[in-house]
Amino acid sequence: MKRINQSGNVTLNILLVIMLLIIAILIYILAGGEIPKINRSTGIQSPDMQTQQMNTDQQSTEEFSDGLVNPSFSEEYPLDEFGTGISERDIFDIDINADGLRDRITRTRNENGTSHFYYQYKIEINKNGDFIDITPEGFRTTEGTECSLQKLQFKFAPEFSVIKISRNWQDSWDTPTMATKTIYKFNNDALSVTDTQQLNTICDVKDLF
Repeated sequence: MKRINQSGNVTLNILLVIMLLIIAILIYILAGGEIPKINRSTGIQSPDMQTQQMNTDQQSTEEFSDGLVNPSFSEEYPLDEFGTGISERDIFDIDINADGLRDRITRTRNENGTSHFYYQYKIEINKNGDFIDITPEGFRTTEGTECSLQKLQFKFAPEFSVIKISRNWQDSWDTPTMATKTIYKFNNDALSVTDTQQLNTICDVKDLF
C-alpha cells in the first residue's frame, strides 16, 4: 500500500507541474506574448548555397554605374508641362588622353514624358584650352522601365576606353534580342572601335556588364 501511495503522489506531482506550465503559458499569451514558432526545416544549408544566396542578394541590390563619378559640375533642370526636356547635366573634368590637360565629358539626361529616357554623352579633349568634340556617333543610352536597349560604361585604367553594349528593338521593349559589345579606345586623338563581339540574347543589356 505504501508503494501504491508513493506512485500516486509522483503521478499527482507530475500532473500539477504540467498544469502549472499550461497556466503559465496561457497567462503569457493573454499578456501579449508571441506563440513560439517551430522550425520545421531539418536540412542544413551548405556553404555553397549560402555563397550563392549572398551573390544573388548582392546582384539584386547593386545598381549599374557608367563609371563616371564626382562631377565637377552638376545641375538639375525643370521639365516642361508634358514632362519632357533635359532634367539634369553633369560635367566631368578629367585627363582622358594622358597629355596632362583636363578634358571634358558631359552627361545629359533627357526625358520624354514617359517611363523611357536616355543619357546623351559628349566627349571633348583639351587642346591648349580649346575643347574639341570627339564623340563617336550614337554615344547615348536607350532606357526603359522594362529593359535597357543600350548602355555605356567608361573605363579609366589601365587606359581610357568606353564599352557600349546594345541590342536591336524587336516587337516590344521586353522582347529579348542579340546584344553586341563594342569597345572604343584612343587612336590619334580620336575614339575608334577596337573590338566588336556578339553576346547573349537578352532583355536588359546592363546585365552583361
